[in-house]
Amino acid sequence: MLPLALAAIVAKRFVSPIVRRIGYRNFLVYNTLAVGFGMASFALMTPEQPTWLRIIQLLIFGTINSMQFTAMNTLTLKDLDRANASGGNALFSMVQMLALSFAVAVAGALLAAFMDRFDVHLHPEWTLRAFHATFLCMGGITCTSAWIFWQIPQKLRAKPDQTVSLEG
Repeated sequence: MLPLALAAIVAKRFVSPIVRRIGYRNFLVYNTLAVGFGMASFALMTPEQPTWLRIIQLLIFGTINSMQFTAMNTLTLKDLDRANASGGNALFSMVQMLALSFAVAVAGALLAAFMDRFDVHLHPEWTLRAFHATFLCMGGITCTSAWIFWQIPQKLRAKPDQTVSLEG
């Protein structure tokens, strides 16, 4: 998990310049697709996979995932004044935690369904298949959520003086 954390810290520095250049809509649509494909890529993991390749995969996923949360956070707080920023941040954090909880529940339900489908009690060697199918489905679900960000006005960009905090 260390590659995920390191990538997350480094990635935050790149969000503001990219969003200033291409806008929130383009950034969040394409990055959401990247997060979905990154999640689905975990279906390619095998016990034989070299450690260095797994580390690179985790670094890439940590980067795009961190950039996603940072961009969503700055978009949410972008037009709030100082008096309302704290409440807005608290509300957004609660919504993020609720969404993450929902995603974990969906992933758990999918995994349980695939475990039954592949009858892993009789074929324990197919357990990895159930996990792979779950990663593919969760990646697909994530990709479909890009349509939400497609609703953002095309011209919306980060303000020139807007910086991204390391908290997002």
